[in-house]
Amino acid sequence: MTSRTPTDVFEAMHDLMHAYRAHMVRAMASVHPELTLNEVRALSFIGRHPGATQKELVHHSGADKAQVARMVGMLEDKGWLERVPNAEDKRSRCLALSEQGQAVFKAMRASRQALSASLLKNCDGETQAQLLALLAQVRSNVDALDMQNALDGSGECGHRAHHR
Repeated sequence: MTSRTPTDVFEAMHDLMHAYRAHMVRAMASVHPELTLNEVRALSFIGRHPGATQKELVHHSGADKAQVARMVGMLEDKGWLERVPNAEDKRSRCLALSEQGQAVFKAMRASRQALSASLLKNCDGETQAQLLALLAQVRSNVDALDMQNALDGSGECGHRAHHR
């Protein structure tokens, strides 16, 4: 039996995510041919967090402000996103899915659920719960490392190092 290292675990996770993204790109193209992976992430975040601000989208995505601003503008141009006044802060605008954006979001969500179910078809509920718990444990270690790096001053220019 071959000895496994922690690096092997992350290589396997990387390979899995690469394969998942490839399937996701094909699935999203069937929802709408113009959808990019970053747009899927943004629409999914806004669909799950109606009224989020552009600043919250920047924080969530890990992308810089200019990239997010361009993407929000493109999503507005496509008619999928609207900026509405923020009742709590008159200087900012909240992001909301338009009627068209809601339809795209629902189709994306259904497609993602079908893909996820297909990929996990041989894993029962207990196995899925165990996998989620293990991933949460690793995620907690990543967050602790990020916190330690921030305290040590060794973080990258104050940017968040992870994407959710």
